[in-house]
Parts: sequence; structure tokens; C-alpha cells
Amino acid sequence: MLHNSWSDLQRAWVHVQLPGVRAAGPHVTYEISSYDDLPPIPIELDDDCRWLIQHGTKYTGALDQYERDLQPAAVEKLAAERNLELPKNFRRFMTSPELQSRVRSCTDCYLDPGERVVEVTAPVAGYLIHFLSDSQSCAHWYLHVIDGGQAAVLTSPHLYCYRIDNPEWLDHPSCGLEQIDLGGLEFAFCAASFSEFLYRFWIENEIWYALKYDKRPLKPLELEYVNHYVAKKPR
Repeated sequence: MLHNSWSDLQRAWVHVQLPGVRAAGPHVTYEISSYDDLPPIPIELDDDCRWLIQHGTKYTGALDQYERDLQPAAVEKLAAERNLELPKNFRRFMTSPELQSRVRSCTDCYLDPGERVVEVTAPVAGYLIHFLSDSQSCAHWYLHVIDGGQAAVLTSPHLYCYRIDNPEWLDHPSCGLEQIDLGGLEFAFCAASFSEFLYRFWIENEIWYALKYDKRPLKPLELEYVNHYVAKKPR
């Protein structure tokens, strides 16, 4: 069951347009969709991410290609410094180049563990872990871990979880914060678990590539995802 305190945040899915299916207009890299209008997930998302091995395809130049030699597995060390237990599905993906190679990004997003874990004081106490950034730094994704082992994925246009001490770097003033209250900040709740986020990120990129680049027919899971939106279109 989803922790009630996350209901205080905006519920939104921030990701790429799906050509001819879900689009916000021209010249928009990311669109904001209603979280509650997202398609259901028809498969079991196991904590070992076997579903991704079964349904995904290995690529060259996927999320296993790291920016600036950032190692996603560093989240384990950062969490240990806070005595924080990471969800198994998150830890499994962030430490497995094999799994990462099956997820590509049409906007060149890259895995980024950040430099520290930020404490969240309200509206629900916990810890914020940065794990993914857009290539132009216009969107960032975070795992918010709370007591009891629950974790949700949040998104923000601002960069947290770094150690930026240069006061002249005004583009990212949030970098230097070690403790935050989510109230009033530009965070949105976008997935009730890391597995849910990963599935949607993976399949939406696959759909985009199928329609715009690979020019191939949609696979059954992709077609089911798209048909959810087709069924909602006015006739």
C-alpha cells in the first residue's frame, strides 16, 4: 500500500512523447502526463528484474554507458554511509550492466548515483537518492526511501544529492542542500516503486524507437500499452 504522505505531492509522469499516441505538441522534449491515467502493468515485476531479461533486448549504447565514469553501483556505498537499506530491485539494476544494457533512452538519459544521500524531513521523512538524469539536465529522477523499506520514485527539474560548493554556480543552488522539506519544491510522485518506474521508462523508450527510429511493428506488451491511450481517444 502506498504511503499516504506521498499523496501530498503532485502525481505526474514526466517522460517522452509517444508519437501519434500521447503527445504534448511540437518542440517539447518531455511531457507531463497524469500519473493516474497511465496504462496498467500486465506482467509481474520481480525484484531480480528477470522480467527485463525475458522481455528486453540487449543494445549497444544503452544505460550501461556511463557519463563521466559515474558508476551507478556507487549507490550501495552512499546508502551504507547512512545505514540505509536499498530496495532489492533498485540495488539489482544499479549494480548490473547486463540489465542496464537492455534499457535505452531516446533523450540520452544516463544513470547518475550522485555524490550523497539527502535527508527528507517532510511531508514524509526519509532519504533521497539521485539515480537518473536527462542529458541536458532538464529532468532528474530520485528514489525516496522511507522507514519500513518502502520507496517511491520522484522527479524534479532540479539537481540534488551533489556537493557543489561554488556559490557562483547559480544554475543548481539545490546541489548544496543536505536536508530538504519537499513541501513547496518542484517534486512530483511518478512511480510507487522502482520496478514500476523502470518498466514504464523501458517500454516507453521501446515504443518511441519502434515508431520513430526502428520502424518496426509493436510487440505485444508495447501494443497493449499503446492501446490504453487509443481506447481513451474521442471517436
